[in-house]
Amino acid sequence: MNPEILRRYYMQVLEAPKKKRRAPKKSKDPFHPPLFEARPGHVRLVPCNACGGMSFKTLFEKESSLKEVFQVVRCKCGLVQVNPQPDLQAVLPYYADSYFKKRTDRGYDNYFSDEIKAEIRRVFTMNLEDIGFFAYEKKVFEKQRPGRALDAGCAAGYFVEYMAERGWNAEGIELSAVAAKPGKARGLRITVGDFLTHSDLIPQSYDFISFWASIEHMHEPARVLLRASELLQPGGRMVLSTCRYGLLARLAGRDWRFMNVPEHLYFFSVKRLTRLASELGFKVVGKVTYGSGLTTRKDASPFYRFAKRWLDPLVKVLGQGDMMVFHLEKMS
Repeated sequence: MNPEILRRYYMQVLEAPKKKRRAPKKSKDPFHPPLFEARPGHVRLVPCNACGGMSFKTLFEKESSLKEVFQVVRCKCGLVQVNPQPDLQAVLPYYADSYFKKRTDRGYDNYFSDEIKAEIRRVFTMNLEDIGFFAYEKKVFEKQRPGRALDAGCAAGYFVEYMAERGWNAEGIELSAVAAKPGKARGLRITVGDFLTHSDLIPQSYDFISFWASIEHMHEPARVLLRASELLQPGGRMVLSTCRYGLLARLAGRDWRFMNVPEHLYFFSVKRLTRLASELGFKVVGKVTYGSGLTTRKDASPFYRFAKRWLDPLVKVLGQGDMMVFHLEKMS
């Protein structure tokens, strides 16, 4: 089938039309700086974080929720990324309260609600079962001591709580104080700080580290994974969940559901993430892809719901989902 015909069918028939956004109002809040063209120095061309190269092919440009235009490129090594890239201060306005509390194509339908929490926990369990995590967990518990687990980019601490309930000595680290506040209020062990630099994270002290849909947000994913390797004991495990740049992403182009710029800075393929993990001393012991690109919608039409019910398991069986989860082991 002609890929362009399939792309149009995918975007126009299965996806409901998106509402046009109104231009954002100007803000006097110092944490919401002026738009892109008025803040030079915050956005610059950076070397590819996976290979260090500077040879990029432009795929397209994409407008952000603040009406800034960012360029999406593919490196010679295959990694798709936003480049030129905004620094941390330039990205902060995209993580206002509305990102967690207001349903958009970029944020959540109230991330802190019991409904979203239950759905996220369901996905945790499904993913961990698919990649064989529970067999590893059993071996850890056979040592007659609680395994030590760290969730990096833990947000409200849903996975920290999940692991603690399963008997792990669980903690999390989160850069956003707003996201971490509900978890800290529930008494979870959550540190607000930078995973790369926080001094309380002791090398070779963890049995397990997880990244749930967070690595794509980070400015230096290779350095982040190297840091995880330093913190893990030899033979320790890591679970890494992220959006997958594969068939569905290529068909949808700039309209792909995870093409949220500049919140998402890097878009890994299965091949590229496998290669990076190997280069950093990890062995893939399990992986799965899932997700047809059709998101859960309360107002979805009968045809949309029918298509989602059939396409979600189909892409999972075919290995063509646009989300992926890796189970990695640190080699001794």
